[in-house]
Amino acid sequence: MENSAPATTPPEKAASRFNLFNRMMENPVIMKELRGRMRSRRAFVLLTAYLVLISLFIGMIYTLLETESSLSASDPDFRQNVGKAIFSTVVLMELLLVSFIGPGLTSGAITSEREHQTFDLLRTSLLSARSLVLGKLGSAFVYLFLLILTALPIQSLAFILGGVGLAEMLISSLMLVITAIMFCSLGIFFSSFMKRTLTATVSSYAAILLSFLILVVIFFLGAYLDTASSNRSAAYVNTLTILLWLLISTNPMLAAIISEVILIDDHNLYYTTNSLFGNSSLTLPSPWIIYVVVYVIITILMVHFSIRFVQRPDK
Repeated sequence: MENSAPATTPPEKAASRFNLFNRMMENPVIMKELRGRMRSRRAFVLLTAYLVLISLFIGMIYTLLETESSLSASDPDFRQNVGKAIFSTVVLMELLLVSFIGPGLTSGAITSEREHQTFDLLRTSLLSARSLVLGKLGSAFVYLFLLILTALPIQSLAFILGGVGLAEMLISSLMLVITAIMFCSLGIFFSSFMKRTLTATVSSYAAILLSFLILVVIFFLGAYLDTASSNRSAAYVNTLTILLWLLISTNPMLAAIISEVILIDDHNLYYTTNSLFGNSSLTLPSPWIIYVVVYVIITILMVHFSIRFVQRPDK
């Protein structure tokens, strides 16, 4: 009797099981949401308005630097300054726009199903709560990722003018991707346990506005550190400095700006020993590192609780 050889999985099939893109596209929610979004006029209007707004700001920055600068356009230093200004403006504009567009795409993801009375049908199907949440989140993130990619040609103007390195490009792209995922997760989180889309949308943007109020706290805390560092103990000043650094690192705009300042002044991507406030001599990690770690943890927690809320039966 011949020994039957054990069935082996073809290499192509084995590799496809671990292909993240294929697994994502197998989610029916992602395919449905992407087809519906990209077939609508709203997606292209938003994309056009997004690029036009960034282009207008870039044109204003370039015109301002050209008219007010006494340097010639052929001067290398002038070209590098213009390149850095263009790159920084594009990144900051993208961070701001992604922060406000993300929740708008996902705050009605689950509540709209409840309002259209299709949520119970989804829950009784073979679709799991995890697939539903990740599918809604994935479709919104893919669209935001498209917005980030379409702005890359505008960012590439900085490479033509000079003054921007590959490290800055990679770090800014990483921060943009993390920001997009986090704020999409924020909208999904509120949509998972609220009954109305309007309530979930207002709650999402209220949370964003509260996070930006940290800027006021940072301003007053920084001013206090500058005045109190001379007559306070080193431990007290160091504690306030660490608190201030954490607040800076959790704000998208400030984290990007301070990370760029550290890269220019210290020529270091990972840490700094120069205190921006007070007389502290601590070695602090660059804000983009803390930003990525904190936002990844918050995103994982919000997605986890969103799945739990979707699994919970409605009362």
